[in-house]
Amino acid sequence: MTSSMQVQPKFRGLLRQLLLLCGIVVLLSTVAVARMGREDIPELPKADGSGETPELTVDLMPGSLGPNGKPQRTLKLSQLRGKVVLIDMFASWCEHCKEHAPHMVQLYNEYRQRGFVVLGLATDDRSKKDTVANVKGFMTRAKINYTVGFVTNQVVAYFADNKNHGVPQMVLFGPDGKMVKRDIGWNARMEKPIRDAIEAQLAKMPPAAPAKPAVPVNKSGAKVAPRKTK
Repeated sequence: MTSSMQVQPKFRGLLRQLLLLCGIVVLLSTVAVARMGREDIPELPKADGSGETPELTVDLMPGSLGPNGKPQRTLKLSQLRGKVVLIDMFASWCEHCKEHAPHMVQLYNEYRQRGFVVLGLATDDRSKKDTVANVKGFMTRAKINYTVGFVTNQVVAYFADNKNHGVPQMVLFGPDGKMVKRDIGWNARMEKPIRDAIEAQLAKMPPAAPAKPAVPVNKSGAKVAPRKTK
């Protein structure tokens, strides 16, 4: 009896300490989750490597032009920073992707002059010999004129929905490089919200510098000095 009375207070004290410790752990976990919700936003890599996302490089389709309009074999995603960027993950065999792709072409053609970039990333199995031909066929049917490459595990890890890797999957980034919207699948109702999000991000872009007036040249190609007016 005496022995049990001596052990019981010690047990109660140990239990109180354990409950207090559990409470602290739960509180810290809650704070951490709240912080992640506010701050842990996927973003494109920075060229100087100072961001949270490391440099990510994707292989482009043979003969592809990069965002600068020149042929490129690979693309560093840091090159896209400063523009409004839509990464569109798709599969050449996906019926929803076939329906969805022409709408991406339409958006690209409508907004490209304002600094909007689309990067299509095929999820097709590159180990199969007919993959490149299948993706080319997909691009031809959809009349895709933006840059297309192949998705990587790193791109999926950093930018795709961590619970749903379905395609098509669109990830929109603002000019600050941070993700502002992610959508999976496609139907007609999705186009307006995507368009509105693109418009909102383009409004944050700095105004384009005015074009310099053309300098007149003579028949031999030499520049002609403007005439002075009296």
